[in-house]
Amino acid sequence: MPSAGANPGTPRDETAQTAIVAESDVFARMVLAQYLRECGYDVLEAATSEDVLALFHSGRAIDVILLDAQISGGLSGFTLTRQIRDTHPGTEIVLTFGVVKAAEKAGEICDEGPLERPYHPQEIVRRIKALRQKRASKP
Repeated sequence: MPSAGANPGTPRDETAQTAIVAESDVFARMVLAQYLRECGYDVLEAATSEDVLALFHSGRAIDVILLDAQISGGLSGFTLTRQIRDTHPGTEIVLTFGVVKAAEKAGEICDEGPLERPYHPQEIVRRIKALRQKRASKP
């Protein structure tokens, strides 16, 4: 993977931003988390819906979550999305999916729509920036 300095996806003032990579697939989670770290993000990892809730209840400010719509655990990615929107409205959410039906449902509740697998890590950074820019331009 490219270094943060050579990467066009490097956040401008966002090096202190905290991202959660919530993905049941350990390999996908590790690769994406490493890429975001190289882009300057502070990355927390979650393998289950319970892990996600624990991170949000830790009191730490979370700027963005990359959430597998079919994450393991007691809650689906869709239920988690609704809870996060209700309790942490400033947190950006990027849902990832692997099934068409999940994509349709994600399109109903996400600002940017779902991100289909396989996806390139640079697309994640682009999505985060687009969401943050959209929010910043709202009155």
